Amino acid sequence: MGTADHFMPSAIPTLEKNIMIICGILDFFLFGIGTIILGALDNCNVWCVLIGVLQLCLPFVGWLWSIIWGVIILLKGLQ
Repeated sequence: MGTADHFMPSAIPTLEKNIMIICGILDFFLFGIGTIILGALDNCNVWCVLIGVLQLCLPFVGWLWSIIWGVIILLKGLQ
């Protein structure tokens, strides 16, 4: 994707395509849960799990943050 790679946070792990898509969709509806699951499946990626927990704890900001991360997870999964 060229220059778009610079906008993808390095805390988001790259796993199987199906898992990435499911976690990205989960982040739209259950904010933070998709990020936590993704971090847990990546040998307990502490940063990813922590970011998911913060998305859960910060109501409005966490929801917006989770949607943005959901889009990034989907884009990374579809690569």
